[in-house]
Amino acid sequence: MWDRLPACRFRHDRLEAYPTYSSDGPYFRALDDAGRERFRNLVKVFLDETPITGIRTDVDTTTRALVAASAIIPVFGFDDWEYSGLGEVLIYPNAFGDDYSTSGENDNVDRRTLGMVGLGHLSGVMILSKPDLIAGFENPEDKRNVGIHEFAHLVDKADGSIDGLPPGAGLATAGPWIQWIGEELKNKPRGRHHIDQYAYTNEAEYFAVLSEYFFEAPDVLQAKAPKIYEMLQHMYRQNTRSFLSGVMRRPKRVRRNAKCPCGSGEKFKHCCRRKR
Repeated sequence: MWDRLPACRFRHDRLEAYPTYSSDGPYFRALDDAGRERFRNLVKVFLDETPITGIRTDVDTTTRALVAASAIIPVFGFDDWEYSGLGEVLIYPNAFGDDYSTSGENDNVDRRTLGMVGLGHLSGVMILSKPDLIAGFENPEDKRNVGIHEFAHLVDKADGSIDGLPPGAGLATAGPWIQWIGEELKNKPRGRHHIDQYAYTNEAEYFAVLSEYFFEAPDVLQAKAPKIYEMLQHMYRQNTRSFLSGVMRRPKRVRRNAKCPCGSGEKFKHCCRRKR
């Protein structure tokens, strides 16, 4: 199904490429000075050691930075992590089919066609749809990030199999997690509408989809499914709800149908919003 990947190192003359993501990303902004320095160093290592190649599309510094961020965020809580089987990341211009073809538009796009770790002759290669990679970071609260999703599969794979249970989970977490996923997949409980339906494909996808959730909207996950949040917190060794609180919040905006703040008495959409 999914396969495995290797570590990374950025040439020092390309160090300035990374701030394209770091200056805007909520994860990076939440770090203290020491954390930011460590994050930058991990990104430099990743980009230096992992080729990122565009297939009929350009790979600019933003794309490279987002691939690296996708790789580092899930493993930032670990010491000396290495994606030991990753040979290359291919960036496709759009979603792709099961045969890795990018010709034409896909009418029935699902999560598999946005990112994938190849098999057979593409073993050790990760494929990511460029627009979907970028979209994953444009809305940091939509619970979707294809880059983090695919690297979560590689975290899962580090113990030799992609089975929805990453290495180092510990006995106190591994047993409850296996039992939890088994029950969820066998008989999806009601009230789980906040979880992407693709999670219920199998154990591996459940872990990867919930990993997106854990890093994109941890406050929502903790509120709606505190047991899931707690287990992921132990597996990733990160408390994202506490860590990201304050930087995930977007500034409030005047609703379109609210009265305009200028005092005209008209709806905002018919007054100053239209002028803007």
